[in-house]
Amino acid sequence: MPSLKLFGTDGIRGKPGEFPLIPEFLTRMGAAFAQMDMANGRIAMGRAQKPFLLMARDTRSSGVAMAQSLCEGFEGAGWRVCDLGILPTPAVSYLVNAWGASLGCVISASHNPPEYNGVKFFSANGHKISRRWEEEIERRLLEEGAAWSRGLKAAKRPARSAHSLRGNFFSDRSSHHLNDLEGKNRYRDFLTTQVPPGMDLRGLAIVVDCAHGAASAILPELLRRLGARVNVLGDQPNGRNINVGCGALHPQELGARVRRHRADLGFALDGDADRLVVADEEGRVLPGEWVMATVALARSRLGEAGSWALVTTQVSNFALKHFLMKQGIEVMETPVGDRWVLEELLRHDLGFGGENSGHYIWRSILTSADGCLTAMMLAHMMKNAAKRASQFFVRFALMPQVTIQTPAFPAKPPLETLPIFLKELGLANRAMDQRGRVLVRYSGTEPILRILVEGSLGLPRLKAMAKNLEQSYRKALK
Repeated sequence: MPSLKLFGTDGIRGKPGEFPLIPEFLTRMGAAFAQMDMANGRIAMGRAQKPFLLMARDTRSSGVAMAQSLCEGFEGAGWRVCDLGILPTPAVSYLVNAWGASLGCVISASHNPPEYNGVKFFSANGHKISRRWEEEIERRLLEEGAAWSRGLKAAKRPARSAHSLRGNFFSDRSSHHLNDLEGKNRYRDFLTTQVPPGMDLRGLAIVVDCAHGAASAILPELLRRLGARVNVLGDQPNGRNINVGCGALHPQELGARVRRHRADLGFALDGDADRLVVADEEGRVLPGEWVMATVALARSRLGEAGSWALVTTQVSNFALKHFLMKQGIEVMETPVGDRWVLEELLRHDLGFGGENSGHYIWRSILTSADGCLTAMMLAHMMKNAAKRASQFFVRFALMPQVTIQTPAFPAKPPLETLPIFLKELGLANRAMDQRGRVLVRYSGTEPILRILVEGSLGLPRLKAMAKNLEQSYRKALK
């Protein structure tokens, strides 16, 4: 798999105002996507007679300006654009297919702090665009420069406000007027019709942390519609507080509030609501491995289609694989990123998979990780089991694991070019001697190196190994 300079695990991310998230480059990016689509015989055309883009964003204040820049590129290439305003990432995955759009775009940096932002794209079938597309887009943007864009329309357009961007749709489907409210309603309706018939959450008290993000006005309402009593935090986005001390990456307050309000369950989303973290009635935040094992076992016992195996990524704790294999369930591992999880689910016709970070894909319902959908499904399963959360979610001892992340500045040099680091990595692998593993990789969403050391050597030794790897990496960068 070739290394890409712009695209990471989940689209392109960075700080707005810094390359590549600058207006001129975003406009060129939009034009590159539009022209590539047309050059490939409308392979992502959808059902429209003219190509059109569905666009949404999370609650970051930088999202509106980025949307405007991207729109200029698509419109300059002859596309129509519908900006749906603030919506979760999985909503676009669903709507781009349901509405026959040519392409879907989400402006979001997901779980990252508010000073970051990013862009991710969905093809007409609701899947994240292929690696092949990303490679071609990078080639056009970085190698060919601006030469290919000379044929773009040069008409000047006045700057648009956030209000004027919203619902900006000029499709040939004039009988169907789309706007941000319709997008939210269609997504809500989809979720409530796809979950098991007769879902009834009456009697459950649930705490929901929306991370001041894209689902702040969606998940609490959905759970209330189903009868749950909902206590909400992180539902007051102001453009600068998304993921700040709240949400899936900071679930401490979620656990505390679950205990304080004697709730049955707690859910924490991330900024674009494709990730979900769960807390039981004791306020304990549950490892993603326990959540995945619980769903895999429940589906297997019910004999659901594609339940003979679970798909997860290589960073999930090895204890998950060991536990499920004892239950007769195979575990398949992929590189990090929910796109690879989906690819494996499709390849083997499986029904469920995810990442221990909280991305879970219910493939028979949606081909994208969806925190709102997962919350509804887990609450329903627990209610039907008539068990408390601490009894419903399976528990097993996780193998001792140490993770460290260290800055990778000014760039992410290929690890094979760092002999000092490779020497230390070799020593760590030999020390493991089949008693664990060492995994080092660059983050696909942030400028950092992630170091994972897992095994039965004892926590102090694992910490020392991880620290030595971090120090050797920093030394190699000097």
